[in-house]
Amino acid sequence: MPGPPDVRALRQSPANPPRPGAWLPLRPAAGRSGLAGWLAERGSLTARLRAHCGQFVLLRLGQRAATPHRDETPLLGLPQGRKAWVREVLLLADGVPVVYAHSVARTEVLRGAWRLLARIGGKPVGDAVFARPLTRRGAIEVRHLKPGHPLQRAACAAAGLPPDTRLWARRSAFVHAGQALWVSEVFLPGAAVLRPCGRPRRRRMTKQR
Repeated sequence: MPGPPDVRALRQSPANPPRPGAWLPLRPAAGRSGLAGWLAERGSLTARLRAHCGQFVLLRLGQRAATPHRDETPLLGLPQGRKAWVREVLLLADGVPVVYAHSVARTEVLRGAWRLLARIGGKPVGDAVFARPLTRRGAIEVRHLKPGHPLQRAACAAAGLPPDTRLWARRSAFVHAGQALWVSEVFLPGAAVLRPCGRPRRRRMTKQR
């Protein structure tokens, strides 16, 4: 059985130019998105969202063994039709859906390098990933999702958006002990208007007379 490919080999090769609508390297593709800062974030997206809202909420939509998307099976080194561990969540900032996240890994890694995923429950994957200092993140790829892409359909359904809404997404691999967890994040219209939460202004002390 083939193993998961080396993350370093997942970059676009000049000899194989990307197909229209394919996943592209972060730069320069993200420059025309209007979401470049979010797409390029290499730290915890959850932490950044928390800094941009008063109340952060994660809704777990599903976590199960399921068939990954067609363009994910090669990343996992699986034959088409083989099931993987799949998790879907919706992230809300002050009650507004801002990100649909889709994570996928080979089922056997839940008994090894990524066994914490089996009991993660309603906690963000990002919190677990960035708490492990030996985890390495691969290159970020981005894509402007057209209507009909499975990530676009799922994100629109979860957020109650019109089915023809085009959305920007990114994906990357988190590798721990040689095993990859792939995380795709679809940015919803609410993400484009998020602004950092300012600290409350300190009241000046007046002299007592």
